[in-house]
Amino acid sequence: MKSRLLIKLIFWGFLAILFLITLRLFQIQILLHKEYKGMGQSQYADLQVLQPNRGNIISSDGFVLAGTKSNYLLYAEPQKITNHFQFSEDLSKIIGEIRAFPYTAEASSSVKELFNIYYTRLTTAINSKLLWVALVRNITPEEKDVISSKKIEGIGFDEEPVRFYPEGSLASHVLGFVAGTEKGEKQGYFGIEGLFDGNLKGKAGRLVQERDALGNPILIGGFKKVDSIDGRDIILSINRSVQYIVEKNLKESVEKYDALSGSVIVMDPLTGEIISLANYPTYTPDKFLEEGDDVKPIEGARAKKELKNLAISDIYEPGSVIKPFTIGAAIDLKKINPNTTYIDSGPVRYSNYFIDNWNKVHLGEMNIIQLLQKSNNIGAAWVGHLVGVSDLSKYFENFGFGAKTGIDLAGEDTGTLRSDRLWTDIDVATASFGQGISATPLQVLNALNVYANGGNLITPKIVNKIVDGGHVIDIPNKIVRRVVSENTAQTMTDMLIDAVLGGESKFFNIKNYKIAGKTGTAQIPVDGKYDALKTNTTFIGYLATSKKFSMIVRLQEPKTSIYAAETAVPLWMRICSELIKYYGIAPDF
Repeated sequence: MKSRLLIKLIFWGFLAILFLITLRLFQIQILLHKEYKGMGQSQYADLQVLQPNRGNIISSDGFVLAGTKSNYLLYAEPQKITNHFQFSEDLSKIIGEIRAFPYTAEASSSVKELFNIYYTRLTTAINSKLLWVALVRNITPEEKDVISSKKIEGIGFDEEPVRFYPEGSLASHVLGFVAGTEKGEKQGYFGIEGLFDGNLKGKAGRLVQERDALGNPILIGGFKKVDSIDGRDIILSINRSVQYIVEKNLKESVEKYDALSGSVIVMDPLTGEIISLANYPTYTPDKFLEEGDDVKPIEGARAKKELKNLAISDIYEPGSVIKPFTIGAAIDLKKINPNTTYIDSGPVRYSNYFIDNWNKVHLGEMNIIQLLQKSNNIGAAWVGHLVGVSDLSKYFENFGFGAKTGIDLAGEDTGTLRSDRLWTDIDVATASFGQGISATPLQVLNALNVYANGGNLITPKIVNKIVDGGHVIDIPNKIVRRVVSENTAQTMTDMLIDAVLGGESKFFNIKNYKIAGKTGTAQIPVDGKYDALKTNTTFIGYLATSKKFSMIVRLQEPKTSIYAAETAVPLWMRICSELIKYYGIAPDF
């Protein structure tokens, strides 16, 4: 009886064990098939990611501004290294030496610390049980040759594409830069690199092959390769030669006038194409973590480098360069003409506030041409009130203020244009001569282009083409809307020519060329009041006959002079003179 019971227990126990084994096998082979298949493959299959070449960024005249070159990933195979400690010490010394950090007994503590960092990193890596481990990225071909010549056991090199900028810092704020993410992937930041990252980065491929226990490829083993797809090329409207001319002169002027920063934009006013866009201080895209990265400028001191694209993201009160848009609105509404007169007999009161001219000078009866020549605040406020709150606000919006221009660059600001329902009499008066509203340099120049091209607001364009292999995608020009009539645009061009001939810029004017332009010296608000000693100086203009290009120069807080006529104007005229020679533009008379 007992023996039968024991047999039954053994039988049913065996069945239970068999059932559990079967259930486990079902779970492994059926339910968790993919997971265990992957684990198995990982033990004998080697997966390598094939990085694509990032697309080039090319200037309109055919020069590569951002390209791809081949550097190397230094890796180790720990199973092939006999003495791990000697390996780490030898390789750390070599890397330190080739990267200008010699390891000697007399070396400074900081250099020794760097050696220790390399030593710790390498020791940790090769003491792992992995068959393959990455050690150092971005090894140059020259560095690779030096390391290879040392015949260190257990190391190798994998080619990897890296971003490089053959023109150094040229057009850096247009280009942006490439850096690693938290996952170690390459990603574009700022500028074209950031906004067009999806087009530029391409698609990674992969290589899967079987390896033996020692990590060597099995010659008759499985092999599968999916090729990478290189990124698309971006063709800019930026002209390399013009960009060089602009950056050279901008740097010299910012330093000469001791300004905190400066921005210059050159455009084709007929198409909206950006021919040049520059800021100073600047930076080098592939060295953006260097160049005084930890240095923060004290108040009023120029920074060593500037990553932000000030031309599209730094808003300021433009000052008197807004007057042409106030006057253009009044002419378009037929409320005034160039010969309309008004009386300037002294400061004028609006909403219990008094406004005055920048130089405190009052000339009595004046016409609108003289208003622009003398940059008369009293007259501008008078014209603004003739236009009226609703229409003035509407025209400013139509000129593009208070909204992004739509340029294909990351980080653009909208500026500030309050609702006309909030405007009082003093707001109308000050807005008419460029106070109480804010804009970016690009917004101001793009608004001026309305007069140069016959009355239309055009979206600024900095990308001309996207090239995907043999397929070329052309980026069209975009007219946003008509702002003023052709007659108004021509009238304003004529008046702006007179403003340059008889205005504050006359001492620096270029002979034999008609320039339509306007200065702007805008005091900077500090703690709710305008600081008379801190200004933003601006000059905007274009060649009135050829209309080959338009340009804005803006200098932030120049210290040698607070006036645009003595800072922004000479810079504008110097660049203009060089561009006239570059393009071979014939004189007007």
